[in-house]
Amino acid sequence: MPSIPLSKGDKMLYDKITKNITRFYSETELCSNVYLLESEGKTLLIDSGSGALDFDFAPDRCILTHAHFDHSLGVKDAWESVLLHNADIEYCKAVPAYLARFFHLPGQSRQLPEGKMEFGSFELEVVHTPGHTNGSVCIFETRSGILFSGDTLFADGAIGRTDIGGNESQIMESLEKISKLKWPILCPGHGPIEKSTE
Repeated sequence: MPSIPLSKGDKMLYDKITKNITRFYSETELCSNVYLLESEGKTLLIDSGSGALDFDFAPDRCILTHAHFDHSLGVKDAWESVLLHNADIEYCKAVPAYLARFFHLPGQSRQLPEGKMEFGSFELEVVHTPGHTNGSVCIFETRSGILFSGDTLFADGAIGRTDIGGNESQIMESLEKISKLKWPILCPGHGPIEKSTE
């Protein structure tokens, strides 16, 4: 069980990935996987879900892999540090009307820098992987080799759709980029976690 307090709603399921990383998900709602990283008494969420998962705490930091509502609508007003790639921040400001219902930009969103960042014992590398959206990112935890792939790549080699503000040629380039990373565990934005057999 995670060490932080959680809502006990029947929609929230979880499993441990490592001692300090937990995946939360819902089987009954359209909602992304949400990953909780805990280190040195601090908490970081990768994605926030659609609001179907109700967390009873404000994370010290939340990184959104992209701005689709099922990943970003779970952000609460009390969350002070919410980071999103600038390409999605800018896209959300002028999103075409026919796509507007698929996007949600939390008001407190700030630009997520690319490259490496420390969070307690974690070293996170932010890799810009446009294609699913303009500002999609993957987060590579370099010390464990875990790849949080958002909706760029899923288990069994499935890839993210590109018809909701995305670009097919860009996602192919992004897949080529992350193929150079070696990960023992793939933690995608939806569906099961995948462990390498190599």
